[in-house]
Amino acid sequence: MGKRADREAKLLAAAMAAVLLVTEEGEAMGPTGQRKSGDPWSRDHRRVLIGRRNLFRARTRRSTPR
Repeated sequence: MGKRADREAKLLAAAMAAVLLVTEEGEAMGPTGQRKSGDPWSRDHRRVLIGRRNLFRARTRRSTPR
């Protein structure tokens, strides 16, 4: 890739980042409501459903799994 192509790629990346970071009103975009983790009861049940330890046991472990 030449200097010109490298510069164009950097400008394109900067333009895409700017579009993602700014909405029409000029405010930074925040996470949507679906990305919030929910209350501890919901998180606990989701963890158990996928086969992980419940939150109480996960928090009381002495070390992280390696």
